[in-house]
Amino acid sequence: MSVAVPEHIRREWEASGRPETDPGLRERLPHLPRLPLVIVCSYLDKEINHGNILRIAEAFRVQEVVFSRCDGREKSYAGAVGAEKWQPHRWGYPLEEIRSLRAKGYSIVALHLGEQAVPLERMEWRFPVALVIGEELHGVPPDVLAECEQCVAIPLYGATTSLNVAVATGICVNAIATYYRQRVNPHFTPARAVSQKLLSIPNHERTQGDEP
Repeated sequence: MSVAVPEHIRREWEASGRPETDPGLRERLPHLPRLPLVIVCSYLDKEINHGNILRIAEAFRVQEVVFSRCDGREKSYAGAVGAEKWQPHRWGYPLEEIRSLRAKGYSIVALHLGEQAVPLERMEWRFPVALVIGEELHGVPPDVLAECEQCVAIPLYGATTSLNVAVATGICVNAIATYYRQRVNPHFTPARAVSQKLLSIPNHERTQGDEP
């Protein structure tokens, strides 16, 4: 299979100076199927969370991340470690984005601790899905929460009452990716060989790029 690597991805990899541990990954990555998940950030009160969430999204090949234009600040991708260069993302307005995604058939789930929240371990995910996240301490704003069909929350076992929003997002995205691979699409597998080996995935079941 012969595919072209987007120029910005090629430049980033070459500039890193790191050895290619997975031969052919540079060519395959842009064509690998993505997790049918859109992360909608209703508001992030700490700028570093933008970069952290992009890094998490890229690690799980998330379809897209939508950041809120409502915070009115400069874009900051500190913590992304280059993930902003190849993880699909854009800036929009949460309510508009949620309504648009619902019209396209996405289920809308808020990562928010409320009375009707479902524990993450018991969540039955329906794909494609939009995961709506909010700021630390306060969670998803009421007007945005009203547009969500369901809430999911992470049980905490200590005295801490909340997690950093990027940490909580990472835990949730891992659960979504695991659910999707185990119960919906077993052919959705990691791109790198070390993670494929970790999951004991046979060669014939490993993710391949789209056919030309």
